[in-house]
Amino acid sequence: MGDDGVIEPTGQVGLPSGIVVSKDNFSDRTKGLLVYDITTGNLLATAVAPGEASVSRREAFDETMHRLAYTSDCELQVATLNGGTYVPSGRWKPPQAFGKARQCFDTPTFDDDGRLRASVGATASEPGRVMSVDPAKPDEAPRDEGAGSVRQEKKLRLAGVNKSDVRVYVRGGTVTSLIVTGVKPGGDVLSGDFWYDCKTPVDTVTFLCTSSLDASRQYYGGVALAMVDVSAGTVRVKQVAPATEASRPTVLPAPDRKRVAINDSTGWYTTSLDGASSPARQPLSDQRNLGDILFWA
Repeated sequence: MGDDGVIEPTGQVGLPSGIVVSKDNFSDRTKGLLVYDITTGNLLATAVAPGEASVSRREAFDETMHRLAYTSDCELQVATLNGGTYVPSGRWKPPQAFGKARQCFDTPTFDDDGRLRASVGATASEPGRVMSVDPAKPDEAPRDEGAGSVRQEKKLRLAGVNKSDVRVYVRGGTVTSLIVTGVKPGGDVLSGDFWYDCKTPVDTVTFLCTSSLDASRQYYGGVALAMVDVSAGTVRVKQVAPATEASRPTVLPAPDRKRVAINDSTGWYTTSLDGASSPARQPLSDQRNLGDILFWA
């Protein structure tokens, strides 16, 4: 990166655990990834990713962030970290036998078994297939794993709230996000309504939520946790952090899925996901102009 104090990842495979941010380098068409320790504010490591790669999803990296998957011109690509740079190490063309329109790879995701899976279809919202590859074997053809994922909207309800509307977005059998709206019990639609956007997954059925409404209408606090039960048609929501007038925060679940980092206009905080403790301000708050905040790896 050329900055003073930059630390390259050495003596390990991948990148260390920390808050990951990105900065575009337009001169050489790359993305710089920086990893910070939230409890000290120190820069732990940096890496350079291809400029065409989408680095905003934690699932696009493997467990240690040694490999990065992305799509470019409909192809599935993998880059492997080598000396602080993600170097292209595999490329797969999408099969064209599943439809008349041009087929493209979409939303590559590393799974627990080490394989990389991505949907193949004409668009992200149309039926397609799921294909998987072994990122360590770039010469092997993709494996067909069946029907692809379609983005669908399901309408559920909040457990314990009569006036509510929960829109859950699903790709195949996987929940991807949800929007929670409703009216406080005993309240009215003018002053007692609430609204939460839940886009940050903790696991396959649990999401972190934030609200852009004022503190008096943050029924479940400034940060909330939504638990989806599609089969029962219900969603349960509980408070993680108290209501706040600070601008809508960025929320990042910790790798251990027991804590959450909260970044708002006042700084960085951590608290437990169960909402049992008050948010504690962290030294990373002293860092300025970090870049685009991605995730806690």
